[in-house]
Amino acid sequence: MAFPSAPSTRWSVSLLTVLFTAAVHSNIAYDEDPLQPVTSDETVPVGGTVTLTCRVAESDNSSLQWSNTAQQTLYFGGKRALRDNRIQLYRSLPTELSITIADVQLSDEGEYTCSIFTMPVRTARATVTVLGVPSKPQISGSEDAVMEGETVTLTCTSTGSKPPAKIQWYKGAEELTDHLYMAEPLPDGLTYNVSSTLSLTVSSNDDNVPITCAVNHPSLALGDKRSEQALRVLYSPIIQIQPEKGLPREGGKFSLQCLTNGNPEPANYIWERRDGDLPLLAKPDGAVLYFSMLNKSDNGVYVCHADNGIGKSSGEYTLQVQVISTTLSFSATTTLSNALFPDMPLSPESSSSSPKAVPSSASIPPLNATPSSSSSSSPTSPVSVRLDGLNTFTEEDAGNIADPTAMSTSSGVDHAVIGGVVAVIVFILLCLLIVFGRYLIRHKGTYLTHEAKGSDDAPDADTAIINAEGGHSGADDKKEYFI
Repeated sequence: MAFPSAPSTRWSVSLLTVLFTAAVHSNIAYDEDPLQPVTSDETVPVGGTVTLTCRVAESDNSSLQWSNTAQQTLYFGGKRALRDNRIQLYRSLPTELSITIADVQLSDEGEYTCSIFTMPVRTARATVTVLGVPSKPQISGSEDAVMEGETVTLTCTSTGSKPPAKIQWYKGAEELTDHLYMAEPLPDGLTYNVSSTLSLTVSSNDDNVPITCAVNHPSLALGDKRSEQALRVLYSPIIQIQPEKGLPREGGKFSLQCLTNGNPEPANYIWERRDGDLPLLAKPDGAVLYFSMLNKSDNGVYVCHADNGIGKSSGEYTLQVQVISTTLSFSATTTLSNALFPDMPLSPESSSSSPKAVPSSASIPPLNATPSSSSSSSPTSPVSVRLDGLNTFTEEDAGNIADPTAMSTSSGVDHAVIGGVVAVIVFILLCLLIVFGRYLIRHKGTYLTHEAKGSDDAPDADTAIINAEGGHSGADDKKEYFI
């Protein structure tokens, strides 16, 4: 048996390699062959339009031709060969033949061939890849509300994707990566059904937070198809008591509001005062506690209780009623103090000060307060007084102590001082009435005169006495009343 020589064998292998390479890569343009057609692969989603283009560097008046995956001629030069309205001529030139395929379906996927009928015939192939567009994702598992601290399981599904789509989860703007992904082929054998399962342990902060499921696929722009569903979390109310704007001042109105954050919203509110009953002038109305007139006795800790059926909670607020203070001039304060409080001790410095030197304003502190040590250097040191439980301070103290609740007035007198003046006036009037009444009672009585009956015509008193019948015994008494 004879065997071919080694050089002959090497030559045969090289020839086969060249022919195989030329057949596989027939769509590669070579500079040394200007008549070799050139094509490109295309990718298109289902329902889209793809354009197939075939070019040659030079033309020898030979016609270009496009054939489909079944080797059916679509166009020969500029002439339609297959009756399919989806396929249209885009451009026909001696060096180019371009066609379009509209409403692409999965069955259109495959290799398309461009041929030029020269001697020999030259061909090039273009692969068309059709993408299955995934459907809009659907989220299930969050239809019902869940209790705070429980775990909720959500599932997101999408069908019809080719290749299998990817699924991404978001809680608000935060991406969640801990989820279970699954892809299953559909009966058509071309597309897939994809799903992802997410488990979350929810808290009160997750209530009404949107959970988003997005599909990521080459046929879609980022975020084109997504679904969103808000979590519903049931949790006990969180309470904060908000006071009315402004400081709570004695004699004024005030209110406290019980602000709650819970799901569902609380239906029952209960107000109470720690270590005591609510003041008589404090009226609760649901989440609001109204004070029609504040008093120092209203100071204390107020508690609001709320119940929404899921749980109970409470909040506290410490009320400190601010006392209103006023100022009086030194001369007015001294005069009024001498009238109402004659036994009140005054500092020797203030009693010896010049009456012409009157400060612009002075305050009325407590009765038992002692004069400031610095008053000796001032010829018009103010006097400290306490009226009806209202505290004020001297000018020297006012410069060192900032009282945010102090209210100064130029009118001069406090309502307590006015009440004292009225009381003194009423007392003086009552005393005058008593004295006048006693005087009337003491001067009321009966008086007898020496005039007898029938003696009116007597020329003189002696004759009247002589002519009187029976003297005073038989005469009618005349009564005189001194009023």
